[in-house]
Amino acid sequence: DGDCLQLGIGGIPNAICEELKNKKDLGLHSEMVSDGVVDLIKSGVINNSKKQTHKGVTILTFAFGTKKLFDFMDNNPAIEMHPVEYVNHPVEIAKNDNMVSINSCIQVDLLGQVVSDTIGLRQFSGVGGQVDFVRGATLSKGGRSIMAMPSTTKHDTISKIVPTITENSAITTPRNDVNYIVTEYGIAQLKGQTLKNRARALINIAHPNFRDELKAEYKRRFNEDF
Repeated sequence: DGDCLQLGIGGIPNAICEELKNKKDLGLHSEMVSDGVVDLIKSGVINNSKKQTHKGVTILTFAFGTKKLFDFMDNNPAIEMHPVEYVNHPVEIAKNDNMVSINSCIQVDLLGQVVSDTIGLRQFSGVGGQVDFVRGATLSKGGRSIMAMPSTTKHDTISKIVPTITENSAITTPRNDVNYIVTEYGIAQLKGQTLKNRARALINIAHPNFRDELKAEYKRRFNEDF
């Protein structure tokens, strides 16, 4: 209750919105939003009452959704759109206490490096404001950043937690910026952890089908059994 959120687009942010209906006094300061926030604002779950800046107002740069979202935003004084260089500035983000950034990613290696926009040399999506909000949330009093993702892709045939990132992929969020990684199997808190503890935490939230190969890499890398 009382946290200020940044949410992206896609299935995970919309699923998160469904799970926030019993929360109170949430704020919203986000580069973008989709349909999932409409019901939360209408119900008063998101009311921005605890924010330190733009109290009572949702702050965005752009929105992407259906007519439901755009009709709700049209001439709505509780929503303000500002330039990206303001909304995404880590210092501006950090002015709100208890800032929680929630983003997704393509791949995480056992060091905790996050890849969100490339697959090898292929550009898959944009970087967006991920790094801006991760750093803004880190600077925020009581803030934290979350990378939320399913543990696999392609019908459980490819693990998103890997020994090393795919060759030629670009690192989006460096390992020293990463705080929480979340999959359907649990939570890995990486901030300030050793390489060994990072690997152990990530293996524990990987899909069971891939844990043996990750444990083998752990043994090879650290010269001890998992």
